[in-house]
Amino acid sequence: MKALTTRQKQILEFIDGFGREHGYAPSIRDIVRGCNISSTSVVDYNLRILEREGMLRRDAEVSRGIVRLGQERHGYRSVPVLGQIAAG
Repeated sequence: MKALTTRQKQILEFIDGFGREHGYAPSIRDIVRGCNISSTSVVDYNLRILEREGMLRRDAEVSRGIVRLGQERHGYRSVPVLGQIAAG
């Protein structure tokens, strides 16, 4: 695992604080504003690195699909998904 840059640490801290305050993950634009970053592409670049390093997981189909890994959230726990059930 590589050492995180100052920017990457700042983004992780913002994600954690935003989640504690609002109860849901920030959008990329929230991170841009909260960390005073110049563009969404800079945030996306750093989020891809953090995901590769195992610090978070992103769901590309959900706008607030950033999930920090390895931390429990105020009463929430990770539950592994074993499979899908067809219902309908």
